[in-house]
Amino acid sequence: MTAVFLRFSGITFLLICLTLYQEGKKGIPNLVQWPSIIAMGAFGLFINNALQFIGLSYTSAVNCSLISATTPAMTASFTSFFMNAKLTGQQWLGVAASLFGVLLIISKGSLSAISSLNINYGDILIFFSQVSWAFYSIKGRSVMKTFSPIATTAWTGLVGTILFFLFAVWYGFDGEVNLNSYGWFSMIYMILGSGILAFCWWNQGIVAIGPNRTTIFTNIIPLSGMCFATFFLHESINWSQLTGAACIIIGICMTSLTSHWDFWHRH
Repeated sequence: MTAVFLRFSGITFLLICLTLYQEGKKGIPNLVQWPSIIAMGAFGLFINNALQFIGLSYTSAVNCSLISATTPAMTASFTSFFMNAKLTGQQWLGVAASLFGVLLIISKGSLSAISSLNINYGDILIFFSQVSWAFYSIKGRSVMKTFSPIATTAWTGLVGTILFFLFAVWYGFDGEVNLNSYGWFSMIYMILGSGILAFCWWNQGIVAIGPNRTTIFTNIIPLSGMCFATFFLHESINWSQLTGAACIIIGICMTSLTSHWDFWHRH
């Protein structure tokens, strides 16, 4: 929790500075916008991360990855129900193909690896963390109709930072941070790379193509993890993982490259 608090502190400080520099007073939420900003920060940042980190202490990374792979389908279902944006059969087929690819990569083609999975308390927490992320993506679509992606990320980050600070103190954080040089290098990357760039690009993606088509790209995470493990750790890749990679790419293409299917323009 301390690490997450430090990460969002850095993200929030830099983004608020950038927002005020680029947009001035226009980048500050008004009284009407603050409730939505607070909801996005609470659900998408605090609840999502807190449930996922706590859940990981009770379950395996494999279970976490598999549950996280259901996020595109979950977001699509929520969008269809709450925003009356119906999905076509091709959309659902693309989501299913991508999910199947994730299963192949994580299980390495072993049916026993899937059948031996047991649902536990941690899995339930991670499932609800994905529910909160789906809410964040859907809510962000409406907020960013009148607010820039950078400003949205900055102020939702402030909400998340405050909540993470309270949670870190509850966990015993006393203000002391013991990190070596490699630890600080990793923290800087978490702030700049997987923080500012990732969150801003994610929100810009939601504005451009909507939450349904954006969340399907989360299935690239196990694919990129497999590639990095091969390059940096010299791990081998088997046929099932290559097949899984192909399914993920095909599923994403089916979801993203079909022009007649951009329901956001129809609605």
